[in-house]
Amino acid sequence: MSFERFHKHRHIVAGNKVGVSYDRFTTKFEVKVGDTVAYSKYFWFWPRHDATVQIGDSSYALSVYWFLIWGASLKKDDSVVVKELLPKRRRRSISILGYGVFIVFVRAAFVVFAP
Repeated sequence: MSFERFHKHRHIVAGNKVGVSYDRFTTKFEVKVGDTVAYSKYFWFWPRHDATVQIGDSSYALSVYWFLIWGASLKKDDSVVVKELLPKRRRRSISILGYGVFIVFVRAAFVVFAP
């Protein structure tokens, strides 16, 4: 796995091109509709963020959770429009968490089964 500072992904929501980006150094999360910024926020140390984003003529609920496993979704009227806004970031967070759990189990096994 190579280190990537910026995670970006594009979606089409209601006929509009929506670009989502996340900067790992500054923790800046940004949603762009076309070329205009619809939502921008620095997460810092707060692991849960909820906001309303205007895309076209409709408003959507944006939900971002990044404590142990990354999750960012876009909903409209309690129905999920985009399940994961940054799928590569989510896969990476799950794999790193899995690797960490595996290492803890291996270390615990060495302690338990040591002669």
